[in-house]
Amino acid sequence: MSGNKRKKIRVEKQSVSAQINNQQKEINNFNDRILNKTSVQNGLSEALLGYNFLQEGTQLSQTATLFKNARWYLVSNMRQLLSEIYVEYGLVKTIVDVPVEDAMRGGVDVKTSELDEDDISKLQSFMEEQDDYVTIGMALKWNRLYGGAGIIIINNEKASEELDMDKIDEDSPLEFKAVDMWELYNDKQNTEGDSINLEDSLMIKTKEFYNYYSHNLHPSRVMIMKGLTPPSFIRPRLRGWGYSIMEQLVRSINQYLKATDLGFEVLDEFKLDIFKIKGLADTLLMPQGDAIVRKRVALANSEKNYHNALTMDAEDDYMQKQLSFSGLSEAMDGIRKQVASDMRMPMTKLFGTSSAGFSSGEDDIENYNSMVESDVRAKAKFHILRIVKFRCKQLFGFVPDDLIIEYKPLRILSAEQEEGVKTQVFNRLLQARQAGEITSKEFKEGCNKDNLFPIKVDDSADSLESKGKEEGDTPAAAPAAKKSTQTAPEAPKAKS
Repeated sequence: MSGNKRKKIRVEKQSVSAQINNQQKEINNFNDRILNKTSVQNGLSEALLGYNFLQEGTQLSQTATLFKNARWYLVSNMRQLLSEIYVEYGLVKTIVDVPVEDAMRGGVDVKTSELDEDDISKLQSFMEEQDDYVTIGMALKWNRLYGGAGIIIINNEKASEELDMDKIDEDSPLEFKAVDMWELYNDKQNTEGDSINLEDSLMIKTKEFYNYYSHNLHPSRVMIMKGLTPPSFIRPRLRGWGYSIMEQLVRSINQYLKATDLGFEVLDEFKLDIFKIKGLADTLLMPQGDAIVRKRVALANSEKNYHNALTMDAEDDYMQKQLSFSGLSEAMDGIRKQVASDMRMPMTKLFGTSSAGFSSGEDDIENYNSMVESDVRAKAKFHILRIVKFRCKQLFGFVPDDLIIEYKPLRILSAEQEEGVKTQVFNRLLQARQAGEITSKEFKEGCNKDNLFPIKVDDSADSLESKGKEEGDTPAAAPAAKKSTQTAPEAPKAKS
């Protein structure tokens, strides 16, 4: 075999071995990336065509991207951060407060057969005077922000003793105070447990208390609210409480803040002044040349600002450049939609923007109302009912057995729609009165209850009439009966 042929075979073997080594290196590099998860590359070709074993990239069904983008810690455990962003960022405050304020708007309707309309009106007025609805609203806000809150029941008994509702009367003071979870439970960390209800039972058995600024509170004196329910893997890190609504808003809030910061920087550098000075490079090489250049630019800026004029050398030049805002508005609109989508709140509630196009926005409001019903009102109804029972015991000395509460409608009617509803209610009451199904007194009470007239209809005469019928005598029949008992005078005799 000639030397040239042997040399050619040796070169081919080296080329094949080099290709094998390169492929092996690519396989080893890929395995290292999968095991170490040091880098994740997402490309359009990998997303469309899937992963190629001999090329770099991440397959669409891999979980590396999810691992890379997960935080692996909870914002709910950062009390200082949540408090600061609630105070400083108007968007966070709006997200926390607006659903609660809409849910508690107008209070609740109290219904029971053991109290008349005057007593119910007295109860409603007293609860508004004592700011009971404001207290419930504050507790709901802290519950959404921190993932847990409570309402403390305060009376003239010791806070460490069990609450006895029978001792509450008209002369005993009674007050409710809203607190967040950190004010009650700051000394408990990494507590195992399914919920606060489980821990309440443990507290009663072990005679433990809530710690409110070094004051022991019996569990019966605290009405607990929990935030969003966490999975079992997350639950031990929350000390038995729920988690904050801010957990699901971190990404969208960061995008919103980044976009607003970008807009501020663009506005700050919207106009850029450019000075072209002859011999600038030679001047900077001179001693104190930089000071001479800065002084020259400062004089030009001061003259331009105060005199609206600029004096320059004939060989110098001055120009202005403006940055472009193209695409910034579309990016901000997409970020706002992402925030609204995460919170299930319409843009009109979050940012005050009107509905675009031919949409009236009613579908968005309906979705928002369903969120308020499920996330806010459902969690607050039991606590409101309990506070109403306490106020009934304080005012009337007893708690009605059939006491129920109903929320006000979330939908706000226009003036025309409201008048149409009142007309329909009046027609139904009038038809029932004409059919004899209700009395005149009940008809007037129904009109006054729904405020169908601008004045209150007086039903005192109907009350007296019904009372007289119950006694078997009416005011009109009494004089007639008295007159009938008198004997008629004898007729005079005729003269003969």
